[in-house]
Amino acid sequence: MTEERFERRMAVVLAVGVAASAILVGIGFAASFIVGWTGSLIGAATPPTETADFAQLLPRLIDLQPLAIVQAGLIVLIATPVVRVAVTALGFWRQRDALYVALSLLVLVLLGLSLSLVR
Repeated sequence: MTEERFERRMAVVLAVGVAASAILVGIGFAASFIVGWTGSLIGAATPPTETADFAQLLPRLIDLQPLAIVQAGLIVLIATPVVRVAVTALGFWRQRDALYVALSLLVLVLLGLSLSLVR
């Protein structure tokens, strides 16, 4: 894989992650004008949820709660650089560059640890 192609892939990962995040946040924000932040676009009964509460995100997404859609967009935004580091490690592995694979994996482990320790 050429360096130019490698850089293009990295740019695509970042662009797709940011675009997906922006779309989710935009949809959730627009939907909040229709049913409120904790309402449901499909009419499901939903208990009030704190904005910083990411518990039960998947069931709230299935109920199409605007707050849950925005929270999913934030998770996508946070995950984008992590995915980029993973794709970078894979690219270096394909180039058989052991030093940069190891460094990328180290960064990936540190990112994973920092995200798992945050509460």
